[in-house]
Amino acid sequence: MKLRANVYMIITALALCFNAKASAPYLTLDSANAAYANGHYDKAIACYNTFLNDGYESAQAYYNMGNCYYRKADYAKAILNYEKAKKLNPSDADIQFNLQLANLKTVDKITPDSSLFLSNWWHNFVDILSEEGWGILCIAFLVLGLLSIVGYMMSGNLVIRQAGFWGGIIFIVFSLASFTFSRQQYITLTSHDTAIVMGGSTTIKSSPDEAATQLFVIHEGAKVWIVKSEGIWTEIKLANGNQGWLHTADISAI
Repeated sequence: MKLRANVYMIITALALCFNAKASAPYLTLDSANAAYANGHYDKAIACYNTFLNDGYESAQAYYNMGNCYYRKADYAKAILNYEKAKKLNPSDADIQFNLQLANLKTVDKITPDSSLFLSNWWHNFVDILSEEGWGILCIAFLVLGLLSIVGYMMSGNLVIRQAGFWGGIIFIVFSLASFTFSRQQYITLTSHDTAIVMGGSTTIKSSPDEAATQLFVIHEGAKVWIVKSEGIWTEIKLANGNQGWLHTADISAI
């Protein structure tokens, strides 16, 4: 009996330790939310960073941290966090709206070229749902497609057979399309090929060399696409097609 009681006490202690360890990040998140609600933005940012640096991700955490930076007039970091929130929850209207507000505060007003306009249209369509949302839709369409095929195979009614045949084809095509969109969202979520300029103003050069020709200047808050990196240099591309090199330290990946 004594041995059994000791084993029970050890298991209980381990369970309590596990629960305490598991709940610690969310206590940090609660502290961050409370500080944010009370207008203590520096404390909220520190708590959100602690939560995120522990390996957790939350669209709401990035969004609230973006709001903190926006209220501190640090628009580059606000945009960075709004963009990270958008990656996790692309269909959230509040995130999109606040990101647009923050972008209005930037110096550079970059008009996308025609090829990137089509790309942006495609991404906006895919962003209607998250990776999980498209995945659920993929499974739903697949189930409907299989049920339609079963109806086609089992029914003796000509109308039901025709409806089942064409319905099965349409639903399976929709399922494949939803799978493609879900995969696209996964690639976007796991890739880090875009970044935000963090320096006050950054000179873009023609090659990864301090003595290279100066092409143009971009300012903090501008969104860039990462082409490749070489040492302390990164080649970037803007939405209007302009391209060049800057110091990697001048940008933060989304």
